[in-house]
Amino acid sequence: MKKIHVIVAGLLLLSTVSFAQLTAGKMAITTDILGSSIGGAYALSENMRIDASVSIVSTSPPSPLKSTTGIGLGAGVKMYNPAMENVAYYYGGKFSFETDGNDPATTTLNLGVLGGAEYFFSPRFSLGGHVNFGFESKGATNKTTTIGTMGMNTVWTWWFN
Repeated sequence: MKKIHVIVAGLLLLSTVSFAQLTAGKMAITTDILGSSIGGAYALSENMRIDASVSIVSTSPPSPLKSTTGIGLGAGVKMYNPAMENVAYYYGGKFSFETDGNDPATTTLNLGVLGGAEYFFSPRFSLGGHVNFGFESKGATNKTTTIGTMGMNTVWTWWFN
């Protein structure tokens, strides 16, 4: 418990040292909270960022069911608007394609918009969350199409330059 307090105090101290927002030309590594997706981000300007991601999800159910591995690719763009010191809200668009390892394989295509907020703990670390709205087409044998809320995501971002 003591270590958690030290870590939280350290993060709070780092967040008060400087006003942290996007800076043109910065690059980053991103991951979701569960760690099933890893990607990269590039700040085109102080208010625009592009993202790319790869996700790998592996399931190992008990026998006699088969284990599967799903793979996904995604890309997006976010427009930032500073709300207050170290906080910015953003909106943007996102495209992703996923396939699982089942036989027959199920593929999913997502196209949508997103909106959320990001807190910059320091110039090199931030945590953001957003809601996705859009179109999803999923299918192998039973094809489904969904329009509406696609889900919520939380993303850790480590800026390295």
